[in-house]
Amino acid sequence: MAGWPSLAARKVAKSVPFKPTGSADILQGFRPLAVSMDGMSLCIAEAARRLLRTENTILIVPESLFEAAQQLSLEISDGIPKMIREPTVTIGENFCVEISGLAYFGTVEPDVAICWVPTSQLSVEKVWQKWIAQIHDLMSAGYPGCVGCGGPGSEGVWDELASRARTRVT
Repeated sequence: MAGWPSLAARKVAKSVPFKPTGSADILQGFRPLAVSMDGMSLCIAEAARRLLRTENTILIVPESLFEAAQQLSLEISDGIPKMIREPTVTIGENFCVEISGLAYFGTVEPDVAICWVPTSQLSVEKVWQKWIAQIHDLMSAGYPGCVGCGGPGSEGVWDELASRARTRVT
């Protein structure tokens, strides 16, 4: 076997465990855990991003979610120190959640400028839980002060008409 290095000259490759060296590397370590997002997950993520990057919003929730919404407002204030005015929480109609002028969770389709998260009367609290988890994930990743950590669709312009078409199909 002329031309082949002797076994003594070969180095055996060894597996090295993932060791993050910076914040971007830490985020890349979670890629294997990522799942594809359906139409509903995409609009929930957009509603979360809109809340986190907009100051002085009004979060209107059913009375059953009022305490949880106040807690969320405090967590946003603590988690995003550059945000001077965290969301103000008020009680609104049952079975819907609204971030005034930005997003709406409910059965009635709002104006196309508002991110709509379609929910039934029975599912608004379930969607709320997914939304809260998305907000916590984004804040943990450093959103909105980070580049590329907002998840799928966060870097481009949000297409509400396409989102509504996706949620009607799913």
